[in-house]
Amino acid sequence: MSISLPKHTKKILLILFFFVCISCDKKVSSKDNNIEVERFEKLFYNSSPSDLTQIKNKYPFFFPDSYPDSVWLNRLQDPIQLEIFNEILMEFESVIFLERGLFKFFEKHKELDNKFTIPKVITVNTDIDYRNKVILADSLLLIGLDNYLGPNHRFYDGIPDYIKEDFTIPNIFSDVSEKFAFSIIPRIEFYTFLDKIIYHGKVLYYKDFSLEIDDRHKIGYSKAKMKWAKENEFFVWTYFIENNILFDPDNNLESRFINDSPFSRFYLEIDNESSEMIGKYIGWQIVKSYMKNNDTSLYKMLTINPIDIYNNSKYKPQKK
Repeated sequence: MSISLPKHTKKILLILFFFVCISCDKKVSSKDNNIEVERFEKLFYNSSPSDLTQIKNKYPFFFPDSYPDSVWLNRLQDPIQLEIFNEILMEFESVIFLERGLFKFFEKHKELDNKFTIPKVITVNTDIDYRNKVILADSLLLIGLDNYLGPNHRFYDGIPDYIKEDFTIPNIFSDVSEKFAFSIIPRIEFYTFLDKIIYHGKVLYYKDFSLEIDDRHKIGYSKAKMKWAKENEFFVWTYFIENNILFDPDNNLESRFINDSPFSRFYLEIDNESSEMIGKYIGWQIVKSYMKNNDTSLYKMLTINPIDIYNNSKYKPQKK
């Protein structure tokens, strides 16, 4: 059974996320050595209509003035919303694991940014908006727990396997780390395929630094896809070199080898077996090789030009 949401509901969510992003211009203080995750979905769906004003006052960024109270009161009683909420509670009755994991992550991030202020962390129900599982908006971090109920959950029927294999608890931390990586890694003009894969390699190396999870969760692979990437690294690199792909500015290469999809597109018989986003994986290995062979801090590496990283990486995968 998959959850099908009305179009107006999805529109409301998109507007909410936009509103959150432009509303959080104040730094949120947080106690040292303690991360407290606020459960907005618990507060909202356990409330009664008479509580709405109080909730709106506490979380004004979730309630744009353009929507009447009737919208929120209807959501409060909507059977689909309540079913999603109940499933969230079954899987995430406690978020102590999240508080501990985020504390460790924030401590690592502080090593790169000593001016970093811990954001207010709030869990929400996004109506399974898996394209916006995590939102980082200045001093606010939103986590949609309904996107992490496990890849085999009935709510995700109809969602492609390559997407829902990321709907796991370790991927919460991977998605959070990715948002922070995007916020600190300078975005240059991407002229070539190499520029793009090195950028994503930096993101993944930042995850190496900040997280203690399996590599496959960092990139979003199943066990089988991670195995394929490792075993075929030499073949992929050889293909990129022989086909002059590295310095090619063709944007179509992004959809073939970088964007999330069922598989990478070499236009060969192996395509269906291949790992998606293989360009990200290769960029990751180049950055790893660079850091292994150069006395450079992580902070400095994140600012170095992609071509300089490549030229000094000594990257040369071995045939297996």
